[in-house]
This record gives sequence, C-alpha cells and structure tokens, in this order.
Amino acid sequence: MHTRSLAPLLFALALLGAGAPANAADAPPAGAPDIWRWTDRFGHLHYTPKIDIPPERRAFAEPASAPLPPGTTACDAAWNRYRANQACFDAFRVVGGGLKPDAFRYCQELPQPQPCR
Repeated sequence: MHTRSLAPLLFALALLGAGAPANAADAPPAGAPDIWRWTDRFGHLHYTPKIDIPPERRAFAEPASAPLPPGTTACDAAWNRYRANQACFDAFRVVGGGLKPDAFRYCQELPQPQPCR
C-alpha cells in the first residue's frame, strides 16, 4: 500500500489518540504547529500547517514527521527536516520579519544543509 493513501487514516488515528507516542519526550510540545508535507499539482514539495493546504491536495498530504519513502537519500532527509523546521518557525513570524518568543520553545534551529548532488 502506498504511504500517501494512509495519510487520512493516520490523521484520524492521531485525532483519536491511537498514534500517540509511547514516550512523552517524543511528543511535540503542546501548542507546536502541526506541519504537513504535500506536493502541489506542479510537483513542488511544500511544508505548511494543515489549514494552508489547498482542499484538493489534502488527501495527499502527510505529517512532516511521517517516514520518508524508502530510498530517500541522507541529503534529501536532511532537507526534509530543515524545511519542516522552517515551516514551524513560519507559524511564529510577525509583521516586520521577527519571531514570537515561543518559536524557540517549539521549533528546532537547524543549519541549512549542503545542496544535494
């Protein structure tokens, strides 16, 4: 079964608490933005809060924390983590380009990875 087809089921299970982490340290902090990974109709990958996903693409979206497809390179995985963390910070941006103080409580600062070859 393809992972994308599981996204709605996994989301429903998460809402019911069936997918809750066994260890509280593995759970995202309360109030942290829920970042999702999705591809637009042109094939471009996006990382945004679920509310920002166009309705016609929601069925294909998956949590940014979901496992990447088999065969994903280490470089692509590093960029996935980086983009997901940038999207987390985006949820805390204010007019003028600053960040709300809570951003650093919920989001992890990561250096930008080297370009993939």
